[in-house]
Amino acid sequence: MESPASKSQPFQWFEQTFARLEESWNAIQVGRQGSYSVERLESFDHYCKTTSRVRVISVCVLTPVPPLVTIVLLECMPLRPPSDGWAANWVFWIRLAMVAFIMAFSGTSQMVTLVPDMNPTFIRRQLVAWFSTTLYVGGFLVAAYLLSVFPIPLLLYIGGFFVGIYHPVVMVLVFGKQTFSPKAPCHHNLQQYMSYFRAFVAISNVYPLYKVMYGFVPVAYRAVVVFVMPIWRLGVKRFVVGAVRPLEDYIPGIVAMTVDFYSTLFASVCMTTSSSAYLSVLFIGADIGQSLLEFREVRANANVVFELLRDRHKSSERFQKGVSRRGSFTNNPKASNLIALVLAVTRDPTSFHIATLKNVRLRACFPHPLSKEQEAALRVLGETNIYDNVDTSSRSPTPKRPWAHRIRVKRATIAPTTSNIITTTSTNTEEANTTFSPVEVFSATLKHNAVSGKRSKALVQQSLALLFHCEYLVLVEYVECIVPLIYLIFKLALENLPNVVFYPGGAGNFGPEAALSIFVFALLEIGSLILLNIFIERKFDYSPLYQLTFVLETQIYLVQPMLFLNTVFLLQYELEHYGKVSTNRQWSVLIH
Repeated sequence: MESPASKSQPFQWFEQTFARLEESWNAIQVGRQGSYSVERLESFDHYCKTTSRVRVISVCVLTPVPPLVTIVLLECMPLRPPSDGWAANWVFWIRLAMVAFIMAFSGTSQMVTLVPDMNPTFIRRQLVAWFSTTLYVGGFLVAAYLLSVFPIPLLLYIGGFFVGIYHPVVMVLVFGKQTFSPKAPCHHNLQQYMSYFRAFVAISNVYPLYKVMYGFVPVAYRAVVVFVMPIWRLGVKRFVVGAVRPLEDYIPGIVAMTVDFYSTLFASVCMTTSSSAYLSVLFIGADIGQSLLEFREVRANANVVFELLRDRHKSSERFQKGVSRRGSFTNNPKASNLIALVLAVTRDPTSFHIATLKNVRLRACFPHPLSKEQEAALRVLGETNIYDNVDTSSRSPTPKRPWAHRIRVKRATIAPTTSNIITTTSTNTEEANTTFSPVEVFSATLKHNAVSGKRSKALVQQSLALLFHCEYLVLVEYVECIVPLIYLIFKLALENLPNVVFYPGGAGNFGPEAALSIFVFALLEIGSLILLNIFIERKFDYSPLYQLTFVLETQIYLVQPMLFLNTVFLLQYELEHYGKVSTNRQWSVLIH
């Protein structure tokens, strides 16, 4: 007869295999690809203390407004049919110049954050944008005149190749040749920026091709795309993370504002063009499934941190029964703010019996807004040789912010202090008279300090990783909220403008059913964002929405340019005036 143990072996194998697969899946997620630096944590802590909820909500609501208003205003410029020729379409050339200027200025503005030592002032960025726009539009005007063809096939894609040729020349003219020398102080940051920008351009060009390929898939098989898209999304995320690995503090924002932006927009477009309620439900269901997986993972990470807090609290209580010590984390781990608890350790690691935090970054990849006192405190911590990444010689000066002077670094009041008086804490009379020899007390103290140091170190590491993960997840949820709304408002506005006839499907293509499906999609994502905020706030007494607006405000020169580039490029790339691949006459003219 088969034993129960042998019967359970297949189930054990299945559980072990599933656990290994889950661990492998979690390991490649973006939320596991980094952690907060101490400098970023300090900056975020001050932001939480000086920012009201009204401001947080206002930033969340107003962030997507500028690019949305811009793309709607561009569509308010009435166009002529492409068949009227390039000369009659002079309004289109003005529009193209505006688009080129916006994209050039947005791309150059990202240097303010990523290459601050190049000194990309407003005037210099304006010059780069104007020179680039003149060459871009002028080149296509000459081509349209000489070839007598309009629209030029794949204008936006062909333009990208020309930009790659003349843009470096424009940059040298504006910033000077010495700036691009390998010996220049900004060379390292410039190389990082170029790696990021190449990745951004690559995925920006892949998205429209993916949309074209989707159009060729028979309607009966389009459901397969729903299951392929998460794999494609994960692969592109890995590509972007690899390209921007040195920019660890900015990885969540960059990935969310590019890959997740494109994926959400692709899902929104497919839901409105499929004319199938079944496909719309599949896209929404797939997105909810991915959100649940992310929630499950961040919940597991949060539970690990919470258990570390509880274990450390219990350990302190047990030790205090034998040797009295003043100060501990708190009587209840849930009653304390996670940010304050972690800062208490990072500001004074030795008080928590931590000898080294070599895998914790003291400095962020780029300077964050800090006061002189804060900068001095971090410099002192760097001299202790406890942290990693303490060399600031290659970093540019810390950028000034209007609120930076108000930051004050204080020694944490919750840090433990050692008492020189050894007593007992029991209320029992017999135990109260118990005395311990100095050797016993010293031995118990050493053991407790060693265990306490390990737990405090693990708490710091896990908490910084959790903050990184929460930041990425809240950014993804935010992007998945605003993208459907941007697309919905744009399509509704376009339906009431004359230029709608130059888009696929023409007028009446965006009906009430399509609008309703996108609206439901957006509402579900808003609900997910609210649930995430409630969960983290109840667990650790801080709001992920503050992390969201912390990124949106402090990384404004990264976030807004990405929103402008994505919105202006992706929402209008199907305009008839930008040319189509299927126009055989145009291709024959260009070839001959």
